[in-house]
Amino acid sequence: MFSGIIKEQGVVKSLNNGILSVSVKVAGKNAYIGQSIAVNGICLTVKKISYPILYFNYTPATLKDSALKYLKINENVNIEPALSVNSDISGHFVLGHIDGIGRISAKKINGNSVIIGIKIINYIDADVKDYVINKGSISIDGISLTINGIENDVFFVSIIPLTYDETNLKFKMIGDYVNLESDIIERTVANRLKSITAEAEGDKSAKLSSVRSGLSMEFLAENGFI
Repeated sequence: MFSGIIKEQGVVKSLNNGILSVSVKVAGKNAYIGQSIAVNGICLTVKKISYPILYFNYTPATLKDSALKYLKINENVNIEPALSVNSDISGHFVLGHIDGIGRISAKKINGNSVIIGIKIINYIDADVKDYVINKGSISIDGISLTINGIENDVFFVSIIPLTYDETNLKFKMIGDYVNLESDIIERTVANRLKSITAEAEGDKSAKLSSVRSGLSMEFLAENGFI
């Protein structure tokens, strides 16, 4: 589990045959085999260390369903090691399980912030569009951000100077792809409410069916209806 607070930027060195290698100066010093590290929001496992380069395995499904396939050699990526028990949660809970891919459709300066517009172009298990709500949390390339506007099929986030300078967003241009992960708390609550509603509707239909099946001329006569 992660918090969406990026610790540093790494640099992609290779991406082929199911192995991603990234140069990571700070996290690389304390890395160990089997450690979970989020690379652009994707939870990956360290398989080999040759400091400062870390090697990760990725599956065909991860390559297909995330923006990993769009990475270029020497591109900057966001790095966050998994949380420990005593970690500070300054962002929101991020699992590192990508829900979909977004494409940057707008990028403009607004005062001391940068406004970025993102259009969802693909979603996986959860329809991430259902959980894009104004003032809600979302992870973009592993960065914990707040949605501050929605227009049709594009949502907007406002990036403060610190986040802009310390993440890969300063290198992202219109047309670039990003990984998206919706807020797990919101997703869990929404799915549970859907389940409860479906169960309630099912019970209501069952009771109504039971009442209907019990109606007869004899029943109506006995109870004074006819």
